[in-house]
Amino acid sequence: MRVFFPLFLWLLPALAQEGYVTGRILALEWERGVAQVMVQGELREAILPTDQEDYRPGMRVVLYQEGGRLYVTEPDRMPWLLGLFFLFALFAILLGQGKGLRGLLGTLFSLLVVVYFIVPQVASGGNPLLHALLGSLGVLLLTIYLVHGVNRKTTAALLGTLLSVVFVLLLSLFFVQVMGFTGLASDEAFLLRQWGGVDLLSLFLAGVVVGALGALTDVTVTQAAVVQALAHANPRFGLKELYHRGMEVGYDHIGSLVNTLVLAYAAGSLPLFLLLTKDPTPLRFLLNTEPFAAEIVAMVLGSLGLLLAVPLTTLVAAWAFRGGRGGPPDHHHPH
Repeated sequence: MRVFFPLFLWLLPALAQEGYVTGRILALEWERGVAQVMVQGELREAILPTDQEDYRPGMRVVLYQEGGRLYVTEPDRMPWLLGLFFLFALFAILLGQGKGLRGLLGTLFSLLVVVYFIVPQVASGGNPLLHALLGSLGVLLLTIYLVHGVNRKTTAALLGTLLSVVFVLLLSLFFVQVMGFTGLASDEAFLLRQWGGVDLLSLFLAGVVVGALGALTDVTVTQAAVVQALAHANPRFGLKELYHRGMEVGYDHIGSLVNTLVLAYAAGSLPLFLLLTKDPTPLRFLLNTEPFAAEIVAMVLGSLGLLLAVPLTTLVAAWAFRGGRGGPPDHHHPH
């Protein structure tokens, strides 16, 4: 759901120009490989794809019209995607109240930055890493300040996030060079190479950085809030005391992050893991190939950035709130 809705809106003009329409299947003729579909109030015949068993009467489908013929391309999933989006929005607003609504707006603005700034700039030949970093800065400002307000806590979280991103980027630059990565770690990358005009290695680096942003903001805001609460509870705490007490919570945070991150990255790499069981190549050499190595590098570097975000943010927040500076936790929150 992260990109489907804005991306669909972005693609609507292109879809209309290419002759895409939606309709409903009324009947299937398996032996002929066609379906009777209702399109814009008109009953027409459409050619089914090879995987006919995926379709049934009553199903809404996307059709492609070319040369007077209709072709069924796939099920029409947009109503369900929109329904899922609104269900998520409803729960976010009911459970998160004002912050839930601001979180939704921050997510929407972040997606707009990605779809309407980063993607067009990269597609037009811009450096993916440069524009990803610029876009990421915009995303951070939108999400952190919009959701949590402009105050010492959010500024400490922002600085901690930026420091972590810089660290991840520097490590990424080093490891992609020493490991000889080309950026051709996926089928999409090979297709982009055929089109030309895109720096695939920078695109991979941009993916590593942007992929860690969402979790980074969650970690840094939480850790900054812990330090703020400690400073308010005892205004006599200085930088050193606040840092050590904040890290008592931070160590628990790190312990849970290790397990959560590995499982999250592993879930996204399940197709690659399945290939491990099918490929006769010895495991040591299979993991050495760029598709597998790139996934491992992205997983480890993203995890490292999240782990380092805890002490970095704690240190920045301890400096910001030392001696009881900044007031109580809710003092600067927008109403």
